[in-house]
Amino acid sequence: MAKDKDYIRLIHTAKWLRLRRDKLNDTPLCERCEELGRVAAATEVHHVIPVEDGLTKQEKERLMFDYFNLKALCHECHVKVHTDMGRCGRVQAKNRAKEHLKRFVNKFLK
Repeated sequence: MAKDKDYIRLIHTAKWLRLRRDKLNDTPLCERCEELGRVAAATEVHHVIPVEDGLTKQEKERLMFDYFNLKALCHECHVKVHTDMGRCGRVQAKNRAKEHLKRFVNKFLK
């Protein structure tokens, strides 16, 4: 689960809930299942580029509300995508934090 305070704030906004609803209405079937030749109802919306990857609040908001940064997925595929991205576990979280710090330093301090 995301621990970024900006992400948590954004995920509870009416704007996000509307965008999520619109994405699921526009794309009622899981996009990953379709790619694999399966059919399943989409029940979750995934950010292709994670919101937490934004370095500023503005970048996070852009990623959060960018319709083209979203994929409609079933629960099983959503879990699989996050597992494949390495977004589960302490080691992966530590590696993400290192990468985030490196990007921050390169953007703001160099």
